[in-house]
Amino acid sequence: MKIEEGCWCSLLLLFILCPPALPQAVAGAGIGANGSVYIARSMEPATLAPIQLTIDGDAPATPSQTAGMPSEKPYGWHIAIYPALAWVPTFGSSATLPGQPSPSGNTSSSLNGLFAAGARFERGKWSADTMFMWAALSAQRQNPLVDVNLDLVLGDAMGGREILPSLYVEGGVRRLALDVHATVGSSIASRSPSYWDPLVGLTYRRQLGRKWRILIHGDGGGFGVGSDVDVTATARAEWQFVRHFGIAMGYGGMHLSDSNSVNGKTLKISPTLHGPTFGLGVFF
Repeated sequence: MKIEEGCWCSLLLLFILCPPALPQAVAGAGIGANGSVYIARSMEPATLAPIQLTIDGDAPATPSQTAGMPSEKPYGWHIAIYPALAWVPTFGSSATLPGQPSPSGNTSSSLNGLFAAGARFERGKWSADTMFMWAALSAQRQNPLVDVNLDLVLGDAMGGREILPSLYVEGGVRRLALDVHATVGSSIASRSPSYWDPLVGLTYRRQLGRKWRILIHGDGGGFGVGSDVDVTATARAEWQFVRHFGIAMGYGGMHLSDSNSVNGKTLKISPTLHGPTFGLGVFF
């Protein structure tokens, strides 16, 4: 008799302390068709929380956390260095030489080559650009004879701030060093002017997926402070084929206008260049 009482006491203690571990009983009462009262009991299986395993001590991710995780970010483009850019422009120029009357004419357009290098830096809403360019350009027309040979060395630096998504307003300075040899008919003139041109510009830069972006830039300067007119425009697409290396390809144009006077004798040239660009980029 004492053994039976001990068993009942143990079962009662188990029901009180560990109800989730045992099936739950649900009771219901009702009245039968003949007026008798009955009580029905059903057993509900216990609901157990799923067991989640952790690896290397990391906490398991809940479904809400997984759903809220951001998609994979694109490669970073905070620093872009262009150690080698080739520009294959079509070059043409007008020239007005000293004299009374001043002989003038326009060359035909001819294909030339140009080497450039540069870099772009971005941090938050701020940006900075620098570019170096060297070219030996020539163009001529036979009838009437107009021949222009131009050695060009150019370097610029610009800083900007993002004012709208992907759009930067910029300002800076450009250094121009020219070596001009011009012939119009039987007249010949040579000059080697150099200038500091103030610049203002805009750049639109947009990421297209993880490996592509586009960059459109335009600037203008001179304003008579250095040269008379100094305008450039470029558009290019950049493809980052591995983590830190990519290629840049696009199209660019430049127009200059300069009047240089020595002892009251003025030489004016207005060269124009436009053509495709291609180069290597290093990205961090």
